[in-house]
Amino acid sequence: MEDKQPHRLGYKKQRGVTLPPKLTPVLLAADDYYSILAAVRALRAIGYAPWLAVDQLGTYAARSRATAGTVSVPDPSFDSEGFVRELAAAATRLSVAAVLPSAEIHLPILAGRDDDFPGVALGVPSSKSVERATDKGMLPELAAAAGLRIPPTAKVIHGEDETLDTFGFPAIVKPLRSRIRNPDGTISALSARYVSSEQAAREAIKALPDGEGLVQRYTPGRLTSVSGVSWEGALVCALHQVSVRIWPEPAGVSSYAETVPPNLELEQGLSRLLQSIGWSGLFQAQFIRDSDGKHYLIDLNPRIYGSLALAVAAGLNLPVIWVDLLLGRRPEVRGYRVGVRFRHESKDVRALARMLVKGGERRQALRGFVPQRDTTHAIFSLRDPMPLLAIPGRLVERLKRYSVGGVPSR
Repeated sequence: MEDKQPHRLGYKKQRGVTLPPKLTPVLLAADDYYSILAAVRALRAIGYAPWLAVDQLGTYAARSRATAGTVSVPDPSFDSEGFVRELAAAATRLSVAAVLPSAEIHLPILAGRDDDFPGVALGVPSSKSVERATDKGMLPELAAAAGLRIPPTAKVIHGEDETLDTFGFPAIVKPLRSRIRNPDGTISALSARYVSSEQAAREAIKALPDGEGLVQRYTPGRLTSVSGVSWEGALVCALHQVSVRIWPEPAGVSSYAETVPPNLELEQGLSRLLQSIGWSGLFQAQFIRDSDGKHYLIDLNPRIYGSLALAVAAGLNLPVIWVDLLLGRRPEVRGYRVGVRFRHESKDVRALARMLVKGGERRQALRGFVPQRDTTHAIFSLRDPMPLLAIPGRLVERLKRYSVGGVPSR
């Protein structure tokens, strides 16, 4: 790789005149998730000028002062070819060095499309790697081969009800993939569901494409994760965290998390898993740690993930490490600080409110409302306050979904 560091933020003087730093432009295929905000802040902090390709206005990241600007592209869920075409045109127009996916929907659409982006580094590995990384049905086999534990899992087909209660209830019903292409060419997003009865499991399986999915034993315990960057299957760096609180219960995402010392056994197993996939890019592997201290792999997210801001605050700027590698630069990889915390403002308020109404957790909940030092936030930043303005609009949308009987996602 080329031994070249990106320009760091900080002004320099030339002949007595203070000049702004030269930033390397990159283009992020973005969505409205708060993790994109963490990515643009991280990239801007270490010498990159992140542009956003968006199909909607008013997102967290679009309001950030860290964002160089936005360009409009079609929604990839409904027009994948138009999305690629406009994304490539924007990359050429802006003379960016790299185009980066942010969500899982971007991976299969952009995989193998390097020729559409001449002279630009496309941050998507091979189609084969994407196929393996996003196949939830294949994950148990790959994890077992890598020496990682995974909760007992079985493939289920609607109508074959005898397999539904193989592991008892509650259980988790998962799609074979989080994104599937419909017959009309559109792409639908699918999520795992916590089910507490055979009837609920039957309905969840029936709702999946072709009535096929996975049923997995629900394993109570603490949500933990290992996140980092892999390059051509080699683990470059990793950060370990534990979720102190999640939302929604009982199978949600981190609302309050903290970095913990590395678990070398998990890290070595994950390294073997990523090698078998041949993954290049960001990732997050999620585990459940049970009461005996055993870790069970429950998901692999080959993308920018929700609590990314925690890794950056702890000293591992994962987006910059990824882009440096993509551009042939030698990344600056250091260790991370243990005990750094992450809070998602609205999710954690709801998690703490739930604890207040539960018996035996009120004192713990009240302590949770007390601000803690060395805590980074999903959205709030004194240096970058404008993304907070996106919250009211999202609350309105959430209320609308509730009013029609829907369940808000993320």
